[in-house]
Parts: sequence; C-alpha cells; structure tokens
Amino acid sequence: MRAVQGRELLEPRALARPYHQRDRSGRLVRSGRLRFTARAAQAAGRGRERAALGVRSPARAARHPARRRIAGHLHIQRHRVRPGAAAPGRVLDVQHLLAVRPHTGPAVVIAGTVLRAAFAGLAVTLVLGGLPAARGDTAVRRADCTATPEGANPDWGAPIWCEDFESQLDRENWFVYDSAGHAGKGRRSPGQAFIGDGALYLYGTAKGTTAGLATRYVQSHGRWEARIRLYAGAGSYHPVALLWPQQGGGGVDSATGEEIAFLEVIDDPERQRPNLFMKTPDGGKEGVSGELDMTAYHTYAVENTPNGVVGYIDGQEWFRSASSTQSPMAACLQLDWFPDGKDRGDAWMEVDWLRIYPMQESR
Repeated sequence: MRAVQGRELLEPRALARPYHQRDRSGRLVRSGRLRFTARAAQAAGRGRERAALGVRSPARAARHPARRRIAGHLHIQRHRVRPGAAAPGRVLDVQHLLAVRPHTGPAVVIAGTVLRAAFAGLAVTLVLGGLPAARGDTAVRRADCTATPEGANPDWGAPIWCEDFESQLDRENWFVYDSAGHAGKGRRSPGQAFIGDGALYLYGTAKGTTAGLATRYVQSHGRWEARIRLYAGAGSYHPVALLWPQQGGGGVDSATGEEIAFLEVIDDPERQRPNLFMKTPDGGKEGVSGELDMTAYHTYAVENTPNGVVGYIDGQEWFRSASSTQSPMAACLQLDWFPDGKDRGDAWMEVDWLRIYPMQESR
C-alpha cells in the first residue's frame, strides 16, 4: 500500500467540496464549494506521504537521529480491513520516533513497553521506552512562535501565543480536564492525552474515558488557528476545537452561553463532514457544514471581532456572521463522547499545533 501522491489530489473531484451555512432559524443562507488550489492539494499530498513515513517534515527528521533511520522507509502496512471497507487499515508506527507518553505527572521508566490500540480501520502502536524517572521534566520547553509551521496562514503575522507539541506540555499554559465528560457522560482523564512525534494525541476508549484541555491564555477577540488530523473511529466520539469562556471546559457550563466551535465532527465515524457552530450571548445559534476528508491534515481557523465571526479551512473562508462573542475565550481541544444509540468504539484526534493571534487594528 503506497502513500497518496500529490498528483492524485489534483483531480477535480478532490479540489472542490460543498458547504452549507444556515441562519438562526435554520434557513439556508449561503452555500458553495471549498476550492483547493494545486499548491494546497500538493501540500496535502506531501503531508500524507510524511504521515506514511512516520515524520511530518524532512526538517524535523533531520533534527532527530532516530527519525533519520526511517526517513526513507514507508511505515504504512497492510494490517486488516474494516467490515465493508475496501482498503486495508493503516498502521501508525511511532516506535522509532519521539517517546509517546501521558503528558501529566512525573515521567516514569517503562522500558520496552508497547501499548497497542486497535479500532475501526486503524491500529496505533505507542511505544514508551527509556523515559527518565525524574520530576521537573527537562523536556518541557517554550514553543517557537517566530517560525511559521506548515499550514499556518503567513499573512496573519506573528502569533501572541503558540504551542507546537514538540515536548511535554507546560502546565502553566494548559488547563487539563480531569472531570466528568460532556453532559456528565464518560470521563475526561489527563491519562488519555499523549505527546509524540511533535503532535498531541487525544484518545477515547470504548467505555467513554477520553481527554480534553484548554489554554490558560484567553482573549476576547483575535484569531485562532489549529492544524488537525482525525482518524476513522467511533461515531460516538465528536472531535472538537472550540473557543469557550475562560477555563470553562471539562464539564463546566458556559456562564455566558457563548461558544464558537471552529471544528466539530458530529456522528461521523469516517470523519468526512466538518461543522462550524457558534452561540452568542443573546441566545443566537449559527453554523455551517461541509464535506472534507479530515483524515488528512487540515488547518481550521476562526476570526472573532466585535464586527463578526469568520471561519476558515486551509485559509479559505467558509463561514461569515455579523454576530460575535464578547467574553474572554480559551481555546479548547476535546474528544467528546456522545454514546446514546451510537457505536461505542474508540477514537483518536491528532493536533499538530495551535496558534493564537491578536486582533488586527484594521478590524
């Protein structure tokens, strides 16, 4: 099984995806098609190739000798076929990459231990080995906000806050959920979040134990941008990237009723239907839905100003509203469990980076 090549993504059917925006009453007010340029399509192809290699960029591979050993070898393997699926599942093999481990608490030595999780169409091997048993983890570092990572909007300038997940999370920057799950169902546990290969992984089990976290940094208006990849999994799990009133995650209700979910996947085990959804202080609700293969990396972003909200996918506008939120908002990354009447398998969510920008003066 070979990696998807950029040229395959240049087919017309892959370059245009429909979307539909509705007003507060549910009336269709806007529809269209997200159009991806050849350059964007080729970039998506390169991202898939790098995923197959187990690294996301040659530069990162060069920085880590262990990665260089596999930089020329495909790690996509035939594993098994989902019931009714035509293609074999994909194996994400991080054995030779940076250690993947729970991001909270002191590091421990788990030499040679292999944690293997298999779910609908995907098997993930997480190898925890040779970690220093010490507090005050020296792997914690500040993200480099001066560099522009793959997929970021270069026209937005320098972010005021960023996270690249290249090391253990700094708890001074993150509020990690340890509470009941969404609507009191399941459990959000710090032990379900992992850092490895320069990415954050959120994992939800078939019994509803999952993960979520929010930035301690908050701002009322500006821009938020995240590069995310999803995996086919249980439809009972909804991957979400959203803005929520300060430290309102982890089962805490929004005191103001405000919310902007700039990515939400609802009852979609194949991860093909992105949604943007917002609530305003006056009780208004607006949203947009579309079609997109979210099993590849995409950049999801939102701009919130006193004059309105604009949503973007891969730099392309796909939502616009004259409404906005006014409260200081944290950026939240969540894998929420909705078990009622749905498949209760497991699911994964992968986040490459998160960037927060100040509001531009011209806005």
